[in-house]
Order: sequence, then structure tokens, then C-alpha cells
Amino acid sequence: MRFRLLLILMLGLAPALRAEPLEEQYRSIFSVAALGTPGPSLGLASSFTLVYRGLIGHAAFAVAREASGRSAWGYAGNAARPDLAEAAALENCRRTLGPVQAECRILARDAGLASGPALPLVQGGLGPFRWAPMLLRRGPQAARGVVIWSHGYGGPERDNRSTPTPGFVSILNDAGWDVLRFDRNPAEDALYTSLPRLVDGLQAVRAAGYRHILLGGQSRGGWQSVMAASARPDWVDAVIATAPAAHGEASRANNLVSGLEDFRRLLAGLPAGGPRLAVAVFDGDDFDPDPEARAKLLDDASRTRRAPVLALWPSGPQPAPIRGHGGSTDWRFTTLYGACLLTLVDAPEAAAPRGLRRTPCGGG
Repeated sequence: MRFRLLLILMLGLAPALRAEPLEEQYRSIFSVAALGTPGPSLGLASSFTLVYRGLIGHAAFAVAREASGRSAWGYAGNAARPDLAEAAALENCRRTLGPVQAECRILARDAGLASGPALPLVQGGLGPFRWAPMLLRRGPQAARGVVIWSHGYGGPERDNRSTPTPGFVSILNDAGWDVLRFDRNPAEDALYTSLPRLVDGLQAVRAAGYRHILLGGQSRGGWQSVMAASARPDWVDAVIATAPAAHGEASRANNLVSGLEDFRRLLAGLPAGGPRLAVAVFDGDDFDPDPEARAKLLDDASRTRRAPVLALWPSGPQPAPIRGHGGSTDWRFTTLYGACLLTLVDAPEAAAPRGLRRTPCGGG
């Protein structure tokens, strides 16, 4: 049942939107059918139809498939030229071949199939935000709303502006949400400078005509998304924060106690009536020594706030659970929990998921 629902999401059949020619072409490119027969594995289907679309710069996707359907694949983005993206994707594919007896070939270049149509990368942006280049942009009149995604912070010497959006953002894109990126220069990415830019940028998004705004982010990006929603709850409909953190180096033990208390205050800053909130916590997260305590705070908040609050704490399929600070980038997180996030954002309030969820979401 879960696999069938995911295929519906991948094929873009979930939203009740009337597809225009551009949207139809886009969906035909990033479809399960483009992977050929026999039907691909869930990992291959999710990696191509959802995860790959979150890359930036020039990108390519390579795949090797046997007649039996056994497959290997690899992809690469943030390349200066298309040929460099292809070379990197082929190399990544060959590293995963293992027992697969087939050659790696290029399936897609940027936003187009190697053997078929291609769409131009989306350019430009709004205010301090730029468009996710390979996700479909419908415009403020046709879109359900806009997602503003914020990457994490790794210090002044680590540039995260090339970090892809996770696969579940592509599910939201299929459901009618345009996607902007809040990319920050690491040398100018202190919380006290980035947060005002994020809050002020919401005005440009509203002025462009978008009716609904969803803030999302990983690590520091998720933390500041919640803070921005607290500052302008009248402009923000929902927040998705994965492994939210704002406490410096993981090895600094003096951050651990203050981190939990600050998280408590972070949640308290959101008005009871909205926006909606989803937070994912993970075992093995170096920036969160006690995911159980965070999950409990969220579960408690779900009982007191009128607006839906959802806590995702993946158990993960054994023997390889979904773990770590970057757990939301795992394609399995998208396939197992993407339906919950979509339902949290789009469902009527009474039907939106609430409380703590550790098991896969199925129908949301």
C-alpha cells in the first residue's frame, strides 16, 4: 500500500491540479516510466524522481540496469559544465555496481532525459531567495504556495549553498508548491544576520502574490525557520524542520543542556493557533544528544497547541536505520515519511497528523 502511494506521488497524481502542457512535460521527464521496464526498485525510483530534482548547478543521473531489473545508479550536481556533471554521475554509478552486470549510462542531464525532451533550469529568485533550479515553478497564481528551504550551517569555511533540497521537498513540489532556496554566504551567516534577512524576505514573496508560505530547513536552517515563523505567524502557514540545531560544534559538551532548554523556548515562541509544525529528530545526531527528550517536548506541544504539531522520530528499517544529523537526506526518509509531511501541510486541520510518529506514514 505504501509503495503504491509513493508511486502516485512520484507520478505527480496526488494533487488535484489541472496539469498545463509545461507541467505535463516536466512530469513525463521525472517519471518512473523514464526508468524503463521491469519496474525499478523503490530506491532507484525515489532517487531519480524525487532526490535528483533537488540538485543545483549542472547535474546528471546515471543508471545501470540488467534485464532482470537489478540496478545501480549515481548522480552528481553543482558542476560548472554539463559534461563535468555527466562524468561525475558515471563515476558515482560505477562505484555502486557491485554484482550488477550492466554498463552505467546517462539517463538525465539537468532537467531533461538524455534521449528526449529537456526543460531549462529555473533562473532568478525573489528578494534574498533563489529558485530551486530543477523543481517546477508554476508562479504565484497557479501554485498552491511556495516553500522557502534553508540549508544548515557548518561554520564560516564550509559553503552549504550547493546543498540539495531533500526528496520530500520534491513531493511538495509535485503537490503544487513552488520552491525557493535561502542560500547564505557562510562568511555572513550568523543567526543574528540571517534571521532578519529571512523574515524581511517574506514580504517580497507576499508581494509577488503567493497566498501560502511554507518554511523549511535542515539543522540551523530548520531552527531559524521556526524563529521566522514565530516572528511572522500571519505570513507563514507551516514549518518543516529536520534535525534543527543552533548550538555550534557537536563535540562541545557545554552546548548539550542549553540546546534542549533553548529548543523548549523555540517551541514556546510559536502561537497556539499556527503555523503548523513538523520536526524530525534522529538517533545518532551529534547535535542532539537526547532525541527522546525533544520528541517528548513536541508530543506535549501537539496536545496543547490548536495548530497541528508532528514529531517524526524514525526507527528506520533494520539493519540500517535512518540515523544522524543528515537523516532527512536519506531517500528512505522521503519514502517512509514524505506522506506524513505532505498531509501535515495540505490536509484540513482535523485530518492533519499530530503527535509523535516513529513508524512509516503510509497514507499520511
